[in-house]
Amino acid sequence: MKLKNFVQLLLVGSAMPLMAELSGLRGEFRDGQLFLQWQEKDLAPDTRLSVWSSAKPITEKNLDRAEKIASMINTGSAWDWWRHSESFLIKRSKKAKAEEIFAGAVADVGSKKSSRKGFILKYGGEPLDPDSGLHVHTPNEKNSGKRYYAVTAHKGNSPEVLELTSTAKAIEVAPGKAAPYQIAGKAMPKNSAAGKPLVIYLHGRGGGVGVSNRGRVLGTHIIFADSDLAWREGIPFKFEVRDKGEFININLYDRIWTGRKLTRKESSDSRDHVPAISTFWLGYNSNIAVSNTGPDFKWDNYTERLILHIARWAQDHLGADKNRTYITGGSMGGTGTVQMLTHFPEFFAAGAAFVPIYSYTWKDNFNVRALTSIKRMRCSIGPFSPANPAVMPDGKTVEEYGNGAKNINRPAIDMPPLFATNGRNDTSIPWVNNPDFYRAANEGRQAFCVFWNNGDHGMSRDLPEDMNFKESRLFRYSLDKSFPAFSNCSDNRNYGNGHPADGDLTGWINRGMDWESITDTEKRYEIIVSAAHPEMKYPVTCDVTLRRRQKFLPNSADKITVNVNGKLSTVTLDENGLLTVKGVVFSDNQPVRMVLTY
Repeated sequence: MKLKNFVQLLLVGSAMPLMAELSGLRGEFRDGQLFLQWQEKDLAPDTRLSVWSSAKPITEKNLDRAEKIASMINTGSAWDWWRHSESFLIKRSKKAKAEEIFAGAVADVGSKKSSRKGFILKYGGEPLDPDSGLHVHTPNEKNSGKRYYAVTAHKGNSPEVLELTSTAKAIEVAPGKAAPYQIAGKAMPKNSAAGKPLVIYLHGRGGGVGVSNRGRVLGTHIIFADSDLAWREGIPFKFEVRDKGEFININLYDRIWTGRKLTRKESSDSRDHVPAISTFWLGYNSNIAVSNTGPDFKWDNYTERLILHIARWAQDHLGADKNRTYITGGSMGGTGTVQMLTHFPEFFAAGAAFVPIYSYTWKDNFNVRALTSIKRMRCSIGPFSPANPAVMPDGKTVEEYGNGAKNINRPAIDMPPLFATNGRNDTSIPWVNNPDFYRAANEGRQAFCVFWNNGDHGMSRDLPEDMNFKESRLFRYSLDKSFPAFSNCSDNRNYGNGHPADGDLTGWINRGMDWESITDTEKRYEIIVSAAHPEMKYPVTCDVTLRRRQKFLPNSADKITVNVNGKLSTVTLDENGLLTVKGVVFSDNQPVRMVLTY
């Protein structure tokens, strides 16, 4: 930099271009975040930018005393990469169509391709210059007040400063938090969804692109993450918010901007060789902007925190009912659904997962062609192995944190009801892991219902009508209302040991087990339960555990009288504090009334 003016003088009148430069750094603090913008000129493609903060004006001489608040920012960071197919598509050849990496759909990169546009910073605003710079900073207690800022340019990850631009005047900032704002669609002001259920939808592997296969721009809202929600602060996430009348729907897109294309050494799946990759809704390598090759594989659960952050925003800002938040998805989205329900049971009322992975293991699926489940996480963490595992900040590995069977088999915790489907012949989701989860859900006396057949990854298209889980089926569940969990049902089918030749090819757990009309008071609990589906053979017996009890809270010393259709017995709480009525008999499809008192 010190030679810059001298070199520029030498270049005056020559055919060579002037040196690259940064200029015009400015910022606006609003809604708890600082929006910094600057101009760029002739920066090399491998240039990476850093952003600095200080209580004093920043120069090259005192830069080492400033706080680095972000690094590894690409040039042209005001460019809205969500709008462009090259962020998500794999170009096969100059003539061939590119593969849009979700659900087998394809899109021609050359058709209806939108022009380069920048991010929109407010509802109804104009896009920024896509060749300029943008960083959104979320101040905390330590770096608030009157602050000066600077942006520096570096060659890749090198610490050497090539260029610097800084603010001449201090900007007053206060501690804030990352908050979504609307950029498109019908206006949804504060409390516009007051009291409505909230349904979070998680897309499948490869989906979540910012443009449809017809070039339509997706995303009604955007959030620029803080450092807790992404590998660096300022990473933008777009999502869709739709008022469906009966409920509010949020479609989340699992894409993280890496600023580079992953290599084959980092991931053998060509769908990952794009600069905006999927994370399987479970987080990713903290060093993803530089390399996923190791030798150590440190990963953090940014994605789950982001899901919760946006869901809480919908509750607090839009006014969605905090007791009725649901989550659903298929394939990778179903996997994320299982993870969220079992990791955060206090937050979600219920969920539905279509063809999910329940647990991340190294099981080989008895040599049947199917991906080993844990290798799915190599797309975002890197080529870790049993000998060199991926480790979270708290020391947990992928296998430990993603052990769905262990996570759901916690009897003392009221897990949200989970409805699920699986195909035994699914080459994308290995069947070998499923039986352990089914068994664990039953042993934990959790509310779980699953239907499987001998189909493939698309088996959910062929579900019986009574097993087609719609959103409305979830809405009966609420965090402030009790519900029954059925277990040890005699109508359950044999899911086998995970080997393709063992167990029923078509089957279910807790199919047709239903309930209605719950009374939950201090001294009396009353519920009507039933057992009915087109293939049920009577009589049927089942254990019924009363979950999420609100007022009916006897202690371990109390003897509870149980009246089941006039037949009396007594029961006490078990060692986990569970209240279970065992061996309830259903002679036919008529409802059974249960009354408990003490």
